[in-house]
Amino acid sequence: MKKIEQTLDSREVAEMVEKGHKELLRDIRRYCEQLSQSKIALPDFFKESEFENRGKKYPCYQVTKKGCEFTAHKLTGVKGTEFTARYITRFHEMEAVIQQ
Repeated sequence: MKKIEQTLDSREVAEMVEKGHKELLRDIRRYCEQLSQSKIALPDFFKESEFENRGKKYPCYQVTKKGCEFTAHKLTGVKGTEFTARYITRFHEMEAVIQQ
């Protein structure tokens, strides 16, 4: 049985954390650099991707559940709590669709 991969687009994550996508990309790139220095598998957390807008391609990331958890741990206060609740809800929604 083929496993369906569950990820969130970094644009959606940026919206959830109320941060500009450009700023989130900067943060994710920093996380990736730090993880790779530690020889930790990046695809477990963040996968480079791209999206198209008006015929032009732009960078983004596919953020795994582990990547969301990692990002949530970097946030504090209400923003961290809100993001954690939002990403958990989204992954549960995806799991429900997959099970149907």
